[in-house]
Amino acid sequence: MPVPPPSSRKASEHIHRRDFLRGMVPFALSLCGCQTSVTNTAPDGQSFLPPLRPGMDTVQLDIVYVERDAEDPLLSQLVWDDVDQVGTVDLKTRSKLREYGFRVGLVGMTPPRTLQRLLGLKNDLTDAAGTSRHTDLIGRRTFLPSGGTTAIQTSLPAPQVKVRLPDEEEEKVLENAHGVLQAEVERLQDGWVRLHLMPELHHGLAQLRPVAGRTEFQYEGGQHIEQLRNLEFTVTMNVGEMLVISADSSAAGKLGETFFVNRNAQRPRRYMVAIRLTDMKKIHPLYEE
Repeated sequence: MPVPPPSSRKASEHIHRRDFLRGMVPFALSLCGCQTSVTNTAPDGQSFLPPLRPGMDTVQLDIVYVERDAEDPLLSQLVWDDVDQVGTVDLKTRSKLREYGFRVGLVGMTPPRTLQRLLGLKNDLTDAAGTSRHTDLIGRRTFLPSGGTTAIQTSLPAPQVKVRLPDEEEEKVLENAHGVLQAEVERLQDGWVRLHLMPELHHGLAQLRPVAGRTEFQYEGGQHIEQLRNLEFTVTMNVGEMLVISADSSAAGKLGETFFVNRNAQRPRRYMVAIRLTDMKKIHPLYEE
């Protein structure tokens, strides 16, 4: 019988060792009680990875949008008779906001009856004809770390609007414009945060534009942004409190109307944004087994 060359013998020995190891691995694992079966998909479409949990300084905000008929007195006037506007922001800032048609108020854990009706917590009011006024509610929940930001769009884009910006004499004509509130949370201590709000007007076509950051300009895709720094305000909130922002019936032709009233629809609509500080997470692991 011919003897195979050395190279063939080495290759054969390598194959035998490989096959031997393949057979021994399942055997060794079975001795220690381990299972060797592998599945490619998690049961019921679930992930193999443990779920992520919010970090220790996470702030939970619930944001609700209220939409009603533009002439509905409940949203344009009645709710503001019950909402505290005096202690929300300082007098100078509040006067500036009212000058441009904005209404800002803070309510506690038990909102007034008018606001409860707007939020669908109570039966709706009826008008003089006895028909119930329709309320549309859309909401979202967001978790932000201290210093985190979120954009809150307040209205639908309008094909064209004429607005007078703060400290400018003449009106501007803006195409495809809508209002946005840039919100930033700052954690103070357990149960308390500062909520910083910057009104912005987004308009024009979406394209790559220079955007002012904290220390330098950076390019971002999107519409042109008019930051209304003269109307920026800060509110201190406790867990359970709710900040409401809108425009009242006297805001016709003012900047606040651009943010919270849509007159381009077949039937004009008025909007309100309610921001509730719902929770502040305690210290716990980032992963849950």
